Amino acid sequence: MTAGAPRFGSLNVARASLAFAVLLYHLGGTIALEKYFDIHLFARLFGFGEARIPFFFVLSGFVLKLAYARHIGDPSQLPNYLWRRFIRLYPTFWIILLLVMSPAILFPGLRAAIPDDPWSILKMFMLVTQGPAEGNPTGAPVLIVAWTLHYEIAFALVLAAWIASRSLGTVVTLALVFNGIECASGECGVYRNFLASANMTYFALGAAAAWLARRSEPMPRATPLMWTAFAVYLFITFTAGDGPSGPIPTHFFFAGLACVILMCLVRGESTRGEQTNAPWVRLLSDSSYAMYLLHFPIISLVCKLVVHAGLTGWTGAVVAFVVAIAASLGSAIAFHVWIERRVLAWRS
Repeated sequence: MTAGAPRFGSLNVARASLAFAVLLYHLGGTIALEKYFDIHLFARLFGFGEARIPFFFVLSGFVLKLAYARHIGDPSQLPNYLWRRFIRLYPTFWIILLLVMSPAILFPGLRAAIPDDPWSILKMFMLVTQGPAEGNPTGAPVLIVAWTLHYEIAFALVLAAWIASRSLGTVVTLALVFNGIECASGECGVYRNFLASANMTYFALGAAAAWLARRSEPMPRATPLMWTAFAVYLFITFTAGDGPSGPIPTHFFFAGLACVILMCLVRGESTRGEQTNAPWVRLLSDSSYAMYLLHFPIISLVCKLVVHAGLTGWTGAVVAFVVAIAASLGSAIAFHVWIERRVLAWRS
């Protein structure tokens, strides 16, 4: 968050928990693959289905709006905002992308994973979606989890429009709404469909929840309400499945519940007084971006090494599960402490 913006320890817990949930989701899915261990228990336990995606984007919109709300309509803050967003997202991504690409650069047999034309490579480095394609379902080559960052960039630019001018922000937001309405009735092309995605709506819902959280009265019963919303969230996760159901798609229920949970966390903390996290919670929260980018290639590497060592079935699955978690957490913390902190210091 920006200097002077309120810090809420409960949001650090939410960030760390969500990052770990994404790690478990991808780890369970990888262990279930036939080429590795064909063990599906972890995928069933940690599948989470559609639940994780709305919460991810709602949290991002919530945190961004909470951090930069006071800059809305103040164009003098725009250069600082853009610089801080750039430093927060791009250098860490570039470093990790190059680390993941390095084997393909060194060994010609692995180069099929890297785009073969300069325009696609430029879009990959600039976090511009390339649209789903064979072998690249997320629109993010090489580091496939970077697809969420495409939306982070898009929403950051929408917020930049609001900081530059409330009128410009209104025009951009209305343009996105009309684009979404038009694309709902037919194919609009890669980039317009991207901007019409429900993920942009989740960001907006998170921002709206942050706006309400800043203006609502303290909530003495925020904690019980938060746990109730969380219990409903889990219930829908494990009973409703992944797809849309009823007149309102399930994932919009998830987004609404995520808003309630985050508002309760912030208002409850405001009522009690801001909380100081244990150092390890803050460290995990601060390392969450690095862990998000690193965990998928680490999981793949660990599973390959465990299979290569001759461990299969349940033995291999359990070993891979434990080692992949330890390696993902350890590498993310090390990267954050030794590299990312130095990069983030450039923001000021």
